[in-house]
Amino acid sequence: MKRVVLVLAVTGMIHGGCVTTAGFVKHQDVSVPVLLGAMAADLVVTSIAASQIQQYSYGGSLATGLALTAVDVAVGCLTGACSALKL
Repeated sequence: MKRVVLVLAVTGMIHGGCVTTAGFVKHQDVSVPVLLGAMAADLVVTSIAASQIQQYSYGGSLATGLALTAVDVAVGCLTGACSALKL
């Protein structure tokens, strides 16, 4: 199990986050379902990776996942991933 988590964490670090990647790949064509899926994937991967730190509680792992997802969404929005949210 730890190998799977390590692979997911390294993959997440390499591509810089799902929302940011969606912004780079699709530019202004990111749909709302893709954006929400990317946010969910970021949250899951970072929370699982953080849970492997021995001193972290479930709450700490979730808080770390939320914080890193928020950073990724902010960077992703700068790259155009949040264009679907404009009215």
